[in-house]
Amino acid sequence: ATTTTVTVQAFTESLCIDCKHFFDRQLLPAYQRLGSDVIDLQLAPFGKAKIISSDDETVTCQHGDAECDANSWEQCALLAYPMPDKHLPFFGCLEGTLPMGHEDVPFDAVVFGKCAGESGLEFDRLRDCHDNPETSWALQEKYAKLTPDDHDHVPWVLIDGWKFDEEKEDLAEEVCKAYSRKTGGLPHPNCASVIDVAKLSS
Repeated sequence: ATTTTVTVQAFTESLCIDCKHFFDRQLLPAYQRLGSDVIDLQLAPFGKAKIISSDDETVTCQHGDAECDANSWEQCALLAYPMPDKHLPFFGCLEGTLPMGHEDVPFDAVVFGKCAGESGLEFDRLRDCHDNPETSWALQEKYAKLTPDDHDHVPWVLIDGWKFDEEKEDLAEEVCKAYSRKTGGLPHPNCASVIDVAKLSS
């Protein structure tokens, strides 16, 4: 990340229809158009999950154990492949593959393997992390700590620390405006198709 990249923090969770809509309609298209030159993307797949006991290593999730488990796969993808160019397609694949809503029984690892394959990730690296109790628990704790206490819904999205309204605002547009503010009005070339550059400088 450079001083001009715009930090987008997205606090999400698996099996959440609003998160799916955010990925499909906002985040994936915005990242495709703007890329890492403009967006410093930080995903945190934990959402409204709660750590019940660190001693027993128990976590409960809004959509049941299947969500906690899918969050764990996503956390492992972030650990193994820190660059969004690598992990974002995996997230996008899961949003399109996993059924939304409450599910008590975790999904078969085959589902995650298929998305890993389609996204060009080595499934063994994800599975080694997911199946390692120490690593997977440390990641749940890490993303629990990163997730803001004051969030009242997911996705909870911050652009350079300010709250983005995913219902009313356009992510690409707001990121491009934030970028121009940082550069004193110099828009990024990738933003040319997103916002009217002439209007910005007037």
